[in-house]
Amino acid sequence: MRLSYRWQAALVIVLGLLMAVLDTTIVSVVLPEMATAFKTDFQTITWVGTGYFLANAAIIPIIGYLSDRIGSKMTLLMALALFTIGSGLCVIAPNEQLLIAFRVLQGIGGGALVPVGMAIIFRLFAPEERAGAMVLLMVPLLLGPAFGPTLGGWLATSFSWNAIFTINLPIGVVAFTLSLIVLRGKDAEREANGDDMSAKQGLDLPGLLLSMTGFTAFVYGISKAGISGWGDHTVIAFLVAGGVLLIAFVIVELRVKDPVMDLRLFRSYTFTISNILLWATTAVLFGSLFLLPLFFEQVEGLSALNTGEIVIAQGLAMAVGLAIGGKLYNNVGPRVLTVAGAALVTISMIGFTQLDVNTTGASLQIWLILRGLGLGLVGQPLQTLAVAVVSNKQMAKATSLISSTKTAFGALGVAVLTTYLTQQTTTHASDIVAGLKTQPLSGVAATCAAQAGHNAQALTACVTQHAVTMGMNDTFLFSLIGCAICVVLAFFVGRDPAVEAAKAAKAKGDSTPAASAQPLMNG
Repeated sequence: MRLSYRWQAALVIVLGLLMAVLDTTIVSVVLPEMATAFKTDFQTITWVGTGYFLANAAIIPIIGYLSDRIGSKMTLLMALALFTIGSGLCVIAPNEQLLIAFRVLQGIGGGALVPVGMAIIFRLFAPEERAGAMVLLMVPLLLGPAFGPTLGGWLATSFSWNAIFTINLPIGVVAFTLSLIVLRGKDAEREANGDDMSAKQGLDLPGLLLSMTGFTAFVYGISKAGISGWGDHTVIAFLVAGGVLLIAFVIVELRVKDPVMDLRLFRSYTFTISNILLWATTAVLFGSLFLLPLFFEQVEGLSALNTGEIVIAQGLAMAVGLAIGGKLYNNVGPRVLTVAGAALVTISMIGFTQLDVNTTGASLQIWLILRGLGLGLVGQPLQTLAVAVVSNKQMAKATSLISSTKTAFGALGVAVLTTYLTQQTTTHASDIVAGLKTQPLSGVAATCAAQAGHNAQALTACVTQHAVTMGMNDTFLFSLIGCAICVVLAFFVGRDPAVEAAKAAKAKGDSTPAASAQPLMNG
């Protein structure tokens, strides 16, 4: 059976998205190999990851504005070209400076793919059909970060660090070619969206500059806080500068007729509450994903590949949760799915607060599966509901707004959890060391003394291992509380007005229910 145009377009877009989303995490496990290959320090080579992330933060806010002017197809093709060319240049980079520069180029393309891809897909599907399409879109967005480190570890182990970029080249070429052939052009898109370019008011240059610099500075400040602490002078400087620029950006955007990001969308309760839940779940639920791999690699001494194998069940459970959410969305509504998903993630956190130095991956499988199901159930309904009241004309700017704010809150979640983990680990290490100076020895101090004997190095390793584990338990407990708050917030999610309108039209015998389910906000 031949697929309709909209499903052909969706599959082509998802192919490009999977490639880009994988690259947000695939690099993390091969940074030590890169540092060795270029004979540089680890602090310098981390900019291979940071540069990509900051390029994402800079481009995402403006990509909707750009695609409204040159067309979504052209924007997608440019993004795919930049990402693929950047990948090829990374493969042949002769030094770390050029590798970082090429990663920034790659990051510009990768960052653009998510919002423009979302906008195209949401425009193609009627409101009551978006839940099913969202499942397809969420596959790379959820599974990419989950499997990126595993794939990166396997490629680096089996071949070399260059392989993580080489694999993008054939995928990028295929995605570009299919997009060029399959996707419709600017004129057809504008006709379908009812977009009159004569209504455009000119270039919002202040908005462009303020959004790019503001989001980049703010996200960098948050990211660096997870490493250097919130009291670091550089962190404070970037957070203040980013905050001032973003405040100026908000003032400018509310005063122009054709803004880079349409902040007036927040006048809708449905759009606002959906985004608040997206921010909270991104920061807390998804921010906690990095903790468990850190435990197995730092405490258990497992490789990234072995760690990836442990969390495979979680990734598969995410896919099941997505499928369930897509199937039930139109029937039970977003609130039930969001509450159920957040509750499952909250329950799963209980298992992660009971870690010890001998915890195995097998003992955590049930908790990983529960968390995967919950994450799958939460992600799909919130993304779908967020655009339920957005017209096709506004869709590109709306997806940029959603993606850019999620990026900032995702960075915030990781930074807060990292800071808390470091703080708690340091506290527990100090307590254990103090316990070693008392007689008689008890608890962890007695365990480490018995294991290490008179070997100072072994004693230090034992103290660190136990301190990190206890810090992990504290951090997962902190995450559990955050997840419980998300459950409460989820009860404030309302019904999808577009789906309800479609149901009402169908009940009245309207042969074109999609037409009666048009979004409420038309600019």
